[in-house]
Amino acid sequence: MLTGSTAIRYLFASCAPSARARRSADLAMLLVFLLLVLPTRVTAHDGGWAAAGDGWLRWNGAPLVALNIGFVSSLYIYGLVKFWRRSGMGRGVSILQAASFGAGIAALAVTLLSPLDALSGELFTAHMIQHMVLMNLAAPLLVLGSPALVWSRVLPRPWQAALNSWRGRNLPSATGSLLWRPWLGWLLYAAALWLWHLPVLYHAALDHPRVHDLQHLSLFAAAFLFWRVLLEPDRRRRLSRGLGVVYLFTTSLHATLLGVFMALAPRVWYAGYAGGAAAWNLTPLEDQQLAGLIMWMPACMVYAVAAAVLFVLWLGEPQGLRED
Repeated sequence: MLTGSTAIRYLFASCAPSARARRSADLAMLLVFLLLVLPTRVTAHDGGWAAAGDGWLRWNGAPLVALNIGFVSSLYIYGLVKFWRRSGMGRGVSILQAASFGAGIAALAVTLLSPLDALSGELFTAHMIQHMVLMNLAAPLLVLGSPALVWSRVLPRPWQAALNSWRGRNLPSATGSLLWRPWLGWLLYAAALWLWHLPVLYHAALDHPRVHDLQHLSLFAAAFLFWRVLLEPDRRRRLSRGLGVVYLFTTSLHATLLGVFMALAPRVWYAGYAGGAAAWNLTPLEDQQLAGLIMWMPACMVYAVAAAVLFVLWLGEPQGLRED
């Protein structure tokens, strides 16, 4: 019987790919990641959710968003089938990891395609939920699915060799290693979270579709890098679990601080939501307070739960493996 602790260890099991496979995986992840987030044209929120009375039916009609999510999912399924044919089902990439990737894709679809996207044009609270799902649910679930390793199996071997050769000639090795630095993931995540909540940048995202696309792209990219150094199945590349607890704890501190500032602010930061909040019988300040509370409590609980899981796993490691 698969107990809770066994399931956690199974999910975090390392598949220990070769150096060549890791290089292919990193490049494949970069290419497919760009396909996922760059062309997903999310139009600026147009409002009218409550006034129209049919808000629950207002799914995002941008076909490119759905096509990209479907394309990335299909690539993962195809790569996973090839991987399991060679190594055996559940070996190298576990069934729980594959399920995690599927859950991450579902979270991404809810964030970008569901009526939540339309509602986030009227309520700052809904927009906060959208961003927190994108950063604290979709991103870590996708990371746990080992997408880089699976996507590397999609390309034929001659193509992989050609891409690796191009990468070696044109990309300095320091570039790849830099993206695995925990301090960089921590700083990028903090910067994306705080900078995009500055009123001037937030209003620019509300008013200009391209800036809004950039907002979603940078939030998701920063979150993906942040969670990757924590949850990468290959223990040689991830942050040690003891340090991971500190990594998450310090992130929860600054995220909580932002939520507290937002919830307790005496004035409205985002005047662009005034009309939408009124349609929901909320004042703009009340809408902002609710959004701040969401960042302060439920969103920061994600860091606490993740830190608790890492702490339990760290305690269960042999003394010699505790690198910190």
